[in-house]
Amino acid sequence: MSDLFLAEPSSEYKRSFENYVLAYKRINDNYYFNKYKSALENYEGYLNNVYYYSKENNLPEGEVATSTFWLIDEKEVVGVVRVRHQEVECAGHIGYDISPDYRNRGYGAQILKLALIKARELGIEEAIVTCNIDNIASKKIIEKSNGKLLGTIFDEEENEWLYKYSIAVTYY
Repeated sequence: MSDLFLAEPSSEYKRSFENYVLAYKRINDNYYFNKYKSALENYEGYLNNVYYYSKENNLPEGEVATSTFWLIDEKEVVGVVRVRHQEVECAGHIGYDISPDYRNRGYGAQILKLALIKARELGIEEAIVTCNIDNIASKKIIEKSNGKLLGTIFDEEENEWLYKYSIAVTYY
């Protein structure tokens, strides 16, 4: 795990990312499988869409620019992080997930750390990060990353309660 880095989505990691998507299908996690399944149907289209959303102009109304990165360990995609250029209600600045095949190995803390560096590079001083109140692993990761609990919020779209944290990116 010493050679971890964030990479922009690319053709270089096509097979690995397809395996990443299929890992969610194997455990019947429809939320993340549906988020990424378009990559299985049209990989280049998926890459183009991710690239398009990283730009700050001509986005659909209500959407914010979002830079997507893959956490790479030994040429394998083990996680995905989205750094939103502006805070989004109930989603914050940063959202991340780790492949079911690579959980409980410390990748969550590493992906958040690297995402906070990217947030700082985008000019974000206080990153807002949320997690489902039942997601104990994510709660611990955020708190170990100097996350300060701002309170709980209700996400009507997902019908769930979330913890909302602020993290000063100057630490990173």
